[in-house]
Amino acid sequence: MWRPIPWFRNTSFKRKLFVYSLVISLLPVILTGTVLASMAAAAIQDEVNQNQQIILQEMQRQVDSFWAGLDKASIQLANHRALEQAVQLGPSGKYLNEMLELEEAIRKQRSISEFQYDVSVIFLKFGKVFSSKHGFIELNEFAHRNIIDRIPPHFRSEIIAPDTYPGQNELLYLRPVPIFSDMQGSGILVLHIEKDKLADFAAHVPLGGNRKLYVFDEKGVVLISRTPGEIGTRPALFAGGLPRNYSGEPAETDIGGETYQLTVRQSDYTRWTHVAMTPKKELTRQADRIQVTTFGIVLLLAAFWVLVARFGSTRLYGPVQHLLQRLLPASREDSSAGTSNEWHALDAYVTGMLQTNEQLRRQLNEQSPYLKETIVQQLLRGEINSNEAERVRQTFGFQLRGSRYAVCLLDIDDYARFQQLYQDKDRSLMMFALRKMTEEVFEEWFSCASGISMPGQMVLIVGLEKGDAALENLLLTAQKFLDTSAKYFQFTVTIACSHPVLTYRDINDAYREARDLLGYRLLYGPGKLLTPQQVTPTENQLASDLIKREKQIVTAVMQGKADEGAEQLREWVRDMPQVVRHFNGALGLFAHLIGELVLYMQELELAPPEVFGEDPYKRLYEMATMNEVAEWLAGTVFPSIAERLELAHTGKQQRMAAEVIRYIHNHFDTDLSLQQLADRLRVSPSQLSRMFKEETGMNFIDYLIRFRMDKAKEWLAHTEMPIKDIAERLSYTSVQNFTRVFKQYEQLPPGEYRKRFRGD
Repeated sequence: MWRPIPWFRNTSFKRKLFVYSLVISLLPVILTGTVLASMAAAAIQDEVNQNQQIILQEMQRQVDSFWAGLDKASIQLANHRALEQAVQLGPSGKYLNEMLELEEAIRKQRSISEFQYDVSVIFLKFGKVFSSKHGFIELNEFAHRNIIDRIPPHFRSEIIAPDTYPGQNELLYLRPVPIFSDMQGSGILVLHIEKDKLADFAAHVPLGGNRKLYVFDEKGVVLISRTPGEIGTRPALFAGGLPRNYSGEPAETDIGGETYQLTVRQSDYTRWTHVAMTPKKELTRQADRIQVTTFGIVLLLAAFWVLVARFGSTRLYGPVQHLLQRLLPASREDSSAGTSNEWHALDAYVTGMLQTNEQLRRQLNEQSPYLKETIVQQLLRGEINSNEAERVRQTFGFQLRGSRYAVCLLDIDDYARFQQLYQDKDRSLMMFALRKMTEEVFEEWFSCASGISMPGQMVLIVGLEKGDAALENLLLTAQKFLDTSAKYFQFTVTIACSHPVLTYRDINDAYREARDLLGYRLLYGPGKLLTPQQVTPTENQLASDLIKREKQIVTAVMQGKADEGAEQLREWVRDMPQVVRHFNGALGLFAHLIGELVLYMQELELAPPEVFGEDPYKRLYEMATMNEVAEWLAGTVFPSIAERLELAHTGKQQRMAAEVIRYIHNHFDTDLSLQQLADRLRVSPSQLSRMFKEETGMNFIDYLIRFRMDKAKEWLAHTEMPIKDIAERLSYTSVQNFTRVFKQYEQLPPGEYRKRFRGD
């Protein structure tokens, strides 16, 4: 934190006012001058950069024109009738006229070209070469015989930069003759352009000043430069790779202690990269002159504002001192230093008050979307009494109108099937739609507050007036909602409504009552309205026992005890008629049992369709008797689950190790960690590490580093990727760290490995 110097902290307020006035006066002048100078310099610099782009564009145009002319000449020659006949007939005295016509065609084409080049025609079938420079010679005497042997059988054109092969000091442009043949051509046309000719061409490009020019091909080799010795090489300046800044923004580099500005442009015609380098001092000379002039004017204005600040601080000090004495009377007898302290105290007081208000306002805005939901949860837990309710009403405006309150729980029937029908995002949308429909239906008649009590379940607190009519209206509205939801949703909903209670504190009891009522859904079936008047004490006890025994069956089956679960199921079915009045109710109990089994299987990553088939509920409702359902579950489903549990236990370790290896191979270029994979596979890091080492014989981190080093060796041996890029792709923070690890595993640095592998 910034702390003022002791002299300034203890000085009088009048002096501080002078200092502040001086800063306030000078700061706009300095900032304005700086901004104007920067804007003027930037404008001029932009104009210079634009001119630089225009020059580079002109250079590109001339290079493209040069190459287009060369391309056109090669096509016209390779497609010329005389050339096609000559390479097919061969160089012999028998076809003297054709050979003379060949020479005449080459001479005419060279005479009309704007650029100087030599031409060679290779007669592949006859082992002869006709050169505009040497005449007819044997193919073995041709200077570039080794290059011809490396040309693929079927090619359209080939450009070979100078010095690509030993003894090759010229640029070669090759085309097959005839040019459009699908078979192996009879001959090859070669255009020769010497380095000096390329340098002369670059020297005539109007760059101006001391600019340097480079034209690179796709491999980063210099094709055109003003210096012949640089043609056919990869300059040390671009040893790290060609510049890829094609957006037009200039870059900078230092050569021999002088800074150059690089402008890069790529040709759409040739895909070559054009680089122009200009000394920066030539580009910024005029902008620097403007900045010096502007800062001189700023200094004069600053001196003027020093006088203004001196006079203004003296005039302003009197009213400020009077204000401080009115607000802080105890400071009248104090010194100027005391006045300063009182001003700081007042400033601290106001600042603290503003900060507190801003913090409270921000917290209130952040919490407002969740406020109503939080209050509903507190009401359900019984955490709000009458006094708290009054505070909530006055502070946040939350109030349920009515003299009584009822709690309605809306629970999705067969939540397991609901999860199969909809994905995570779709489930959230369906719950949102269900909640909106609930609010629209109930809020038309009642004062309501809704919330989500658990997945697939929504709670509704309803304010009621006195009398039975209000409660009857509530039940009619709930039934109306059930009828409406059945039309628009593919799932059914059960509603449990409690007795009305009198206070906010009693809402917790009403919530527990509604939650208990949901247990009777097994007796009455899905999609029903459950109220306390429907349930008798005897049914309550029998239903609780039935639900408890169902959980025992599920537990036994999911522990692999299929026989024990089957025996308990048969006893459960035998006692079911004491509680269930209709076969549809029994089907509801069986459907709930299947849903519990499906949920457990999904948690253990087992595939329910492999056990039940595509739709177990459809198969359930096709059966006619409870005994038929029981035999299907006990004889087919329970043993199948036990068998898959045993297989899952024995193969889990192998599958996890294979999953870890597959994930490493697909994501080795990211920041992988054992914790990340453990979270993905839902096991602890220590457990995953132990299983992986038992299966592979290696620790997780050793396997990951070994795989990354193998990738690094592959890239070093077979690509031109810089070592810096390899380190970044393998998620190393620096080249030094990558080099250290590589040397530790391979006993030599990456660069030395690349040289030894390639035999350099």
